[in-house]
Formats: sequence, structure tokens, C-alpha cells
Amino acid sequence: MRRTSNTARHVMGVKDAVRLLPWPVTALVIALAMPTETSVYVGSLRLSPYRVLLIFTLFPTLMRLFSYRVGTPHIVDYLMLAHSAWVLLSFVVNEGVGQGLESGGIYIVESLGAYLVGRCYIRTRRDFEAFCRIVFFMVVTMLFFTIPEALTGYHFIREAFQAVLGGGGVPYIEPRLGLTRAFGSFDHPILYGTFCATTLAATYYVVCAARVGAKQLLTMSAVGLATFLSLSSGAFVAMGIQALLVGWDRLTRGISNRWTILGIIFATGWVFLSLLSNRSPIKVFISYMTFSAHSAYNRILIWEYGTKEVGRHPIFGIGFADWQRPDWMHSSSMDNFWLLTAVRYGLPALIFLMTAIFLTMQRIGRMRNVDDTFNRYRSAWIIGIAGIAIAGVTVHFWNSLFGLFMFLLGTGAWMLDAPAKERRNPIPMRAAYGVYR
Repeated sequence: MRRTSNTARHVMGVKDAVRLLPWPVTALVIALAMPTETSVYVGSLRLSPYRVLLIFTLFPTLMRLFSYRVGTPHIVDYLMLAHSAWVLLSFVVNEGVGQGLESGGIYIVESLGAYLVGRCYIRTRRDFEAFCRIVFFMVVTMLFFTIPEALTGYHFIREAFQAVLGGGGVPYIEPRLGLTRAFGSFDHPILYGTFCATTLAATYYVVCAARVGAKQLLTMSAVGLATFLSLSSGAFVAMGIQALLVGWDRLTRGISNRWTILGIIFATGWVFLSLLSNRSPIKVFISYMTFSAHSAYNRILIWEYGTKEVGRHPIFGIGFADWQRPDWMHSSSMDNFWLLTAVRYGLPALIFLMTAIFLTMQRIGRMRNVDDTFNRYRSAWIIGIAGIAIAGVTVHFWNSLFGLFMFLLGTGAWMLDAPAKERRNPIPMRAAYGVYR
């Protein structure tokens, strides 16, 4: 360790981050980035690395939560429990007891299990910074594979694992802008792109410490490039929303009630769209957040017929049953995470989840007497969640991206539990990890 003056800026390295983070967090981040080919089957149940890990951590994290080892359980924890329990009940109602317990059980593992890992093991600002740096490092590392993937059309990570472990092959997806859409280690380019896009706010506020210089721009451009290689409109939405919110934060610094002003601007725009357009604002948003007119039209049809399905089955949804639509709409996929949640599991499941997210964002955002570091970290979390949540209108989160989303929700809970001292006075970094210039 090299000694520095008290005025030196302390920077956490990747090795420091790995050493600081509790092993379940590091293990889960790595497991979420593992390709599907690493899964094994037990009967009809697919066990991916992250599912196996979450099965083993579910009950220990529940015990940590309700033994008050990670603060007092709060309303958000109970909302997440209610969401998972309602999904389980919905599956039992729609699929029968046997299939319902299997499908609902694995949903609880992926949703509540991932949430609890973030909730129970990200407990301080040091933990949060270490997590953000590791995820950014993973995005940069994967670029070494996805850049040549986009240029050559060879899916290096997926096909390498298939060669060793077997698998059904990477599905063909139409190129865009003369480039192959990169999968990375994920099941679809949209999942890879959204994963990368979710790191933009954390990269700016945590890794770059909200500074804008040549080095910081290069750092953030890595996230932009990784997201671009997916050539996915949903991923671009997630990144674009974060960029707009970061820009608003910088431009309005020092203005009172600036976020309330932004909310009023948004609400006013929504009203004008409702009055001036022959389509609902949500349809306008969906139509412009796609690469092609065909995709926009298809997503609008999904919204129209999906909302009708919710109206027919508002309480328990339809489970895995096919949703009603015209015969010429051959694909049963529904590129809208929020709509699909309501269609499959009913409105109560959607309300529990959305309320948990809203309350967490509201409570963290309304905290007062915080120092600059805490303010940056809460901005990273709130803007990151906002980006992925809004992108969910045009993207369905499945497999590892769904687990990542639930995990990210849990990583903000430490701010709700942080005592006043933790919010105002950073723990001396020199005592926590190596000191570097």
C-alpha cells in the first residue's frame, strides 16, 4: 500500500471491490452473466447457475431479514413478499397445484431470492460502490467479445459454451445497420443491451464520481458502445432515459423543487398528447421507441389485446395460457414486462411490485441532510431503476435480466436503513481498501 496525503482522491479498484463485497453478491453477478448453456435440467425444471445460487441463499436471507440483522423489515419488503406470494397463488389457480408450485416456486427464487441478496448484502455505501464497479468491469470485459461478435457474426461466448456443453444453437436474428446484433452471454440481444444500459447511471455517479472529463467520457462511452452493439430499441430507451435524467440533474443543480418541476413537465406533456393525438400517450411512446414501423405496430397491437386480456382476468391472470389475439398474430411473445406481469399473474401482482418500486424511490429521494457521496449513490440507484423500469414498457425481462432487475431493487434498501451519520459522514476509505491515485 502506498501512502498518500490526506487530500488524495481514493479510488476503489476491481480487486478491492471483489474483496469488499460479500461473496453472495459477487457470485450472483457472475452467475447472472453465465450463458444458458451452463444450465442443467432436473426433470422439466431448468437450473441455471443463478437459480442454483438463489435456491441456496433464499432461506438464509429470509432469516437475516426477519432476525433484524439487516435493519427492521419495512413496507417494501412486505410488498415484495406479497408480490411473490400472489404470483405463486396465481400459478396454482391457473396451472393446478403441481405445476403451480413448481413454476411459482422458481418465480419466488428468481424474484424474492434475487431481491433479498441485494437487500441483505448491500448494506453500506462501500458495498454499493464495490457492486457498481464490478458490474461496470463486467460490461467492459464483455466488450472484448461483443465487438468482434457484431463485426463477424460469430457469437463467441454462446458458441464456445455450446461447443463444450452442448445446446440448441443461437437463434438467427436479422442484422441491423449492417451489424450482427450482439448476444454476449445472454439469451437475446435485447437482454444484453438492457443489462449494459442499466449501468449508465451507476457509471456516471459512482465510477466517474459525477465528473465529466476526458477519462470519464471514455469510461461512459464504453457503456454506450456496449448498449449500441445490441441494436435494441428497448436498451436504447433504458440508456436514453438515464442520460436525460442525468442531464436534467446537471442542468438544474441548485434549483429548488427541480424534480417536482420535471414531474409537472412530464404530466403536462402527457395531457397534451392525450388531447392532441388520436392515440393514447402510451401508444405514442411505444410507436416511437422502436426501430421500425412494423415493430411499432406489433407492440401497439400487443398493448391493445394485452390490456383486454387483463380486463377479462384482472385478479389471477391467465398463467401460461395463450392470450387472445387475431389468428394472424402468430407470435405469443409480449414485449412489455409490466403488461405481461398483469396478464399472467393479475393486477394485484403488478400493483404490489410497482408500489414497492415507487415507495423505495420516493423515500430515498426525499431524504434530507445527506452528503455529496450519498446523494450521488442514491441518484445512481433511482435513475438506473427509472431507466430499466421505463424500458420495461417495450422489453420483457426474462431469465437472467429478470433476476438482475429484482436484485437491483434490493440494492437500494440500505439507503432506507442508513442512519443519519452514514448519510452525512463517509466511512474513511483508507480503512476500507487500498489507497491509489
